[in-house]
Amino acid sequence: MREKRVSKKENVFVASRFVLPEHREMYLRIKEEERRYVPPELDQEQLSALSELVWQAFQTESILTLTYYDGREPRRLSAHIIHIDQVARRLKLRAGSEIHWVPFARLLHVELAAVF
Repeated sequence: MREKRVSKKENVFVASRFVLPEHREMYLRIKEEERRYVPPELDQEQLSALSELVWQAFQTESILTLTYYDGREPRRLSAHIIHIDQVARRLKLRAGSEIHWVPFARLLHVELAAVF
């Protein structure tokens, strides 16, 4: 039995195997953009609920567990609220010996940590 030979014109896959480095970089950049995390937009009711929980944790000096968007992906943090900067609309948090500033606009989810 004889194998049928396929010409390059008929086999598009073989003909397109050579890729310029610039095209490869552009392709990889496009794929990275597709994988990028896009945070959900919260409505006014959700923002109000977040604000209320943040204020409650600040008043009672409770530990707050929050999920926020760091610019690339969602992050989770359990911390005490040290200061609420109302002008800059951000929170100053202490997690152990570390200090974090989190803009209120980047909050995704907030909950009071359970105390045992």
